[in-house]
Amino acid sequence: MLLKLVWRNLVRRPWQSSLTIFVVAACTAALVSSLLTLWSIENGAKSALNQWGADVLVIPAQAEYSPEEVLFTGSPANIYMQAQVLKEIAEIKGVEKATPQFFSQTLNQSCCSLPDEYRLVGYDPTSDFLVNGLLTKGIERELNQEGVIIGSEIPAFLGDRVVILGQPFDVAGYLKPKGGSIDRTIFVPLDTARQVALQSPYLQEIWQSAGNPENLISAVLIKTIEGVSPEVVGQTISKIPGVKAVTAGKLMQNLQEQLVAFRSVIWVLVLIICAITVASLCTRYSSLVLEKREEVGLLRILGARRNQILKMILAESFITVLTASLLGSLLGLGLLMYFKSMLKEYSSFPFLMPNSLQILIALSGLILVTLFISLLAALWPARRSALIDPVLALSEGQLR
Repeated sequence: MLLKLVWRNLVRRPWQSSLTIFVVAACTAALVSSLLTLWSIENGAKSALNQWGADVLVIPAQAEYSPEEVLFTGSPANIYMQAQVLKEIAEIKGVEKATPQFFSQTLNQSCCSLPDEYRLVGYDPTSDFLVNGLLTKGIERELNQEGVIIGSEIPAFLGDRVVILGQPFDVAGYLKPKGGSIDRTIFVPLDTARQVALQSPYLQEIWQSAGNPENLISAVLIKTIEGVSPEVVGQTISKIPGVKAVTAGKLMQNLQEQLVAFRSVIWVLVLIICAITVASLCTRYSSLVLEKREEVGLLRILGARRNQILKMILAESFITVLTASLLGSLLGLGLLMYFKSMLKEYSSFPFLMPNSLQILIALSGLILVTLFISLLAALWPARRSALIDPVLALSEGQLR
């Protein structure tokens, strides 16, 4: 009987019910998208730096890309320096390992198979400590000259074959989501990357200005000797003409500084959203008390007890808010996917979404918070309705 009355109340007031659902759904969507976006960025930063495995990153001094863009985004970065600089870097005191990488790119033309432009990274199998580690964890076999491994955000290919810059390759394996540039990167052996880039007619303009790819590298990843400060090694390397070095600590510090501001904005928005939700619902349920005076008076005269009136109004609030929260959560997930694509395209923030179980737990928690806020907002007006004198309520208006 109680649920039937609640349902009829909701159906009889479609405009008011829809407005309540809209407000709560919008607030829930904002909470879900903002908090999960913050969580995804922090996850991506931690994962990207952990997977990087290097203490110092060296790139060309004249590179148009920042170290953060090189590390955290997978957009093509056609930056080059002479390969001979690797020998100078390896001889610097405090350097334990130094491995080169050569950057090229795929094309989104019909000739080249892939639907978008991705970074193609050539690595040196003999000195590498990044890709070999990924191979050990995920692929569990060596990569031959005709094989490639691809990041999690690059679309799969039929038959595990892919055409890169007009040349076919076997897909040796697909990496799990890592955060950062690895998710949008295709890895191939260094010599293969250089050969493919040199033979591609679409990249000849680059080589006319940069030189022969056989003599070029794009970046050097460095591991320092234990006990040696990466900052000191980086400062020494930066004295070499034509290069600049940045340490993992510096990158993390810069990212943390950006995240502090971003996190502060998010939490201010969360507080504002919660305040708007509470204010809107308090207003809504307070007006509901006036609308339901005659109805409550009639129910009391027919024998309804005060606690039944209280339960009826709270049940109406619960059903409305639960529906709105579920809709808002779905909308929030849609906004999260939009923010993900926007951040990857227009910023150097890393982004790694929580797994399905973590998202489910987070959504459940946010829905419970929304329900608590909503029931709290409805409690006082509901109590006022339950305390209405039935005779007075009927005498103040015409019964409908």
